[in-house]
Amino acid sequence: MKAIEDLPDRGLLGRLDNHVAQAMLTLGHPIGYPPGTQLLRRGGEDRHALLLLRGAVKIQAGEPDDPALLAVRAAGDLVGEMAALDDRPRSATVIAGGEVVARLIPPQEFRRFLQRHPEVLLDIARDNNDELRWANRLRQAVPLPAESRIALVLDHLVRRYGHRTPDGRWSLELHLTNIELASIAGMRARTAEQAFSRLRDAGIVLTGTRRVLLVPRIDRLTEATRMDSRPTPAPV
Repeated sequence: MKAIEDLPDRGLLGRLDNHVAQAMLTLGHPIGYPPGTQLLRRGGEDRHALLLLRGAVKIQAGEPDDPALLAVRAAGDLVGEMAALDDRPRSATVIAGGEVVARLIPPQEFRRFLQRHPEVLLDIARDNNDELRWANRLRQAVPLPAESRIALVLDHLVRRYGHRTPDGRWSLELHLTNIELASIAGMRARTAEQAFSRLRDAGIVLTGTRRVLLVPRIDRLTEATRMDSRPTPAPV
């Protein structure tokens, strides 16, 4: 069992009391996935849930030759729980965005755990509500300028999945392409690419190796989400 201090502090695990989180880490068995692996398939009949311990995954809908990126999940999050609970086919496809380590939890074991810890259902509902509110906010952001909408997506991802670096910046290591950012923001890839470039030219975001995103100041990124925001180059 992992030590308490080693637990992911985000997502569902971050909401749980330590003893409940530790109990959840005993469920199922550990499993690893290399980058690009399909963890779950839309329409699939399997029913297990996956508790993510390391890495990030991409949740896709649409046809296999034209997938739309709906969201991302990372360490501490639970994926596949809907099919485990309602015994219906998978509603989305989940792809490993990098090296992923998880615990594969059979549906019967997952349900028994929830019977012992019914408070976890409330935390799952809270997570789902957070995502619904976020989806509603994205829809309401359609009138915003393209750079504000991209900034809105990045601000959400950095605050949920980013980490502070020793020099005080924020680092986001989800390895998303501009096409994937465009899909989340609901805009054309070329429009998203131009908007991202304007944010980068203004020094609001920086790109590192392997598509790692760096944010020097989170307040400037949040400011860029406003309707009347127009990124200007950072002072030299």
